[in-house]
Amino acid sequence: MTSLRAHRSASGNTRLSFFGLTAAVTLAVLVVSVTGGASAYYTAPGFGSGSAALGTLLPPTDVLVPATSAGTASLRWTASVGTPAPTGSCATRTKTGTGTPTPACGTSPTIIVATAFCDDLLVLTGDYTYTVTAVYNGWTAASAPSGSVTISNPTKVAFQAQPSDATSGAVFTAQPSVAIQNAAGDTVPTSTSPVTLAITGSPADARLTCPTNPLAAASGIAVFTGCAIDRAGTYTLTAASGALTAATSTALTVSAGSAKKLSFTQPAVDFSITSQTTFAAPVQPMVTVQDAGGNTITGSTATISLGLTSPAGASLTCAANARAAVSGIAAFAACQIDKAGSYTLTATSAGLADATSNGINVTAGPPKRLVFTAQPANSSSGGTPFSTQPVIAVQDAFGNTVTTSLSLTTQAGAALSCTSGNPLAAASGVAAFTGCRIDKPGSYTLTAASGTWTAESSSLTISVGSVAKLAIAFPTSTAISQSAFSTQPVVTVQDAGGNTVTNSTAAVTLSLTNTPVGATLSACASASTAGVTTFTGCRIDKAGAYTLTAVVAGPITATSNTTTISAGAASKLAFTGTFPQKSHKRNDFFVPQPEITIQDAFGNSANAAVSVTLSASPPSNRSGTLSCAATTRTSLNGVATFSGCQVSYQGNQAGLYTFTAEASGLVSASVIVTIVQ
Repeated sequence: MTSLRAHRSASGNTRLSFFGLTAAVTLAVLVVSVTGGASAYYTAPGFGSGSAALGTLLPPTDVLVPATSAGTASLRWTASVGTPAPTGSCATRTKTGTGTPTPACGTSPTIIVATAFCDDLLVLTGDYTYTVTAVYNGWTAASAPSGSVTISNPTKVAFQAQPSDATSGAVFTAQPSVAIQNAAGDTVPTSTSPVTLAITGSPADARLTCPTNPLAAASGIAVFTGCAIDRAGTYTLTAASGALTAATSTALTVSAGSAKKLSFTQPAVDFSITSQTTFAAPVQPMVTVQDAGGNTITGSTATISLGLTSPAGASLTCAANARAAVSGIAAFAACQIDKAGSYTLTATSAGLADATSNGINVTAGPPKRLVFTAQPANSSSGGTPFSTQPVIAVQDAFGNTVTTSLSLTTQAGAALSCTSGNPLAAASGVAAFTGCRIDKPGSYTLTAASGTWTAESSSLTISVGSVAKLAIAFPTSTAISQSAFSTQPVVTVQDAGGNTVTNSTAAVTLSLTNTPVGATLSACASASTAGVTTFTGCRIDKAGAYTLTAVVAGPITATSNTTTISAGAASKLAFTGTFPQKSHKRNDFFVPQPEITIQDAFGNSANAAVSVTLSASPPSNRSGTLSCAATTRTSLNGVATFSGCQVSYQGNQAGLYTFTAEASGLVSASVIVTIVQ
């Protein structure tokens, strides 16, 4: 058995002497009682004999709590100092009068906090003191008790000051205040909970207004200001704050104020125009005289007038306008608006604020007529679009535009055309024509027709315009070359609509549009009268297909139909094709062979069957002779083609040979042919 005994060392620490220790042991801790709430201890790692040091665990000091609180006590203390230093602290709550301690702040000797503060939550109403204990390993040192804290938990709200009677829209003379209280009815001075006011009573659409609602309590009391109710009636106020028990005020009476404004209590509704004489909204407007809070002033006989807020050309009429209010209400009858559109009504009365109704949509009735809303303007030239184009609207009896389809007609036999199309479908009841023109000069009116409805425009005059184009009359024909055309060209000067410009003095000239080599238009004489130029004696000398171009200054041109010029009677012969070449050798066949064409007097090929004889004359002192398969041939389609032709001779008979083609009654043709050795 090991025995131990305490000894005081010179340094003031207590030492332990070990006796009879036969084995190695370690002495961990020895607790002894010391004064002042501290714990004394030894620590002595030992082997054989040795000594241990003595220290003191000191308690926390200066434990502080608030004097009052709602549900939570916030603790503060000064942590203990010295050796050993505590590893943490725990708190204990003791209720005054019972002396029963309870763990606080969720702590215990085994659940400690390292801080020098903690919050004790959800504390029941009552008076308490707190103790804080320092903890080191398994040893503790408790502080002195704190001062007393009174916990007061709010459970309900109560009206501390009741609201007074008032007039509608005016603030209560006495404003309500609401206290946050505990179960004992004491005000909880630490509460800042928000309080909400609401009203119950009649009329149900009344509104309570306060500058701030909900309002946070200050020192446990919410003092409201500026509260008012807008409608006359009898009410109570209800105060509420979260889960606390609500409170209801005493009854208060709100009286109507003086007349301040007008209000539409039965505005007109949308309607459609359906009559040739009158129409009325199915629900007629009703205007009430009210105080600032919207309460009807039943004693008012104010005279009230109605008008259109934005007329935009429309008119409002009623059976009577203005009307005197009866028991504060002016009921209007037989009110009507004459134009389709969207409107609001404005009610006015001297000394009272105006009122504006809800929106009213007035729609057009069924179509009753056609109307030219834009008249066609005079045109200075036939065939030119009117400077102002016609616009036709389909309208009801009041001139409101409705939708249908239109057609447009004219008179006097002239042709009317429109680029927009005719007939033209109306869009939103309006047919806006474009590009309309009349081709002939004269005075006209336009007639719009849609079903059985018609409308006639104002008169418009179409004049002949300036020279814009030419018209050439020259029927397709066949003429003989250099013979006058059987039908001579006639050129008319016209405006854009094709009307003859009878006062024109413009000179017209003719030319060939497509000119073959050497072709000539000649012998044309002309005379102009009232815008028409007549040509005589015109002819073309070369066979072919031609068109004529007429020109006046500008230039303004026109091209005729095609005319065909044929060859005249056979008059002469001509070597054609590529015969002869530069030279030909004796005794060789010519390449190419001779080709003779039958022509009229102007060189045009004449399609005639003629017997043509070919001969050759050698130069002086030469004796070569011409031989062909046949030296006389009949032309086919106006052409005599020879074959097998050559010049033969002995010795040196080279030179220039004259070849001659001859036919009875025709002028012969000759060419020079070079024959080489």
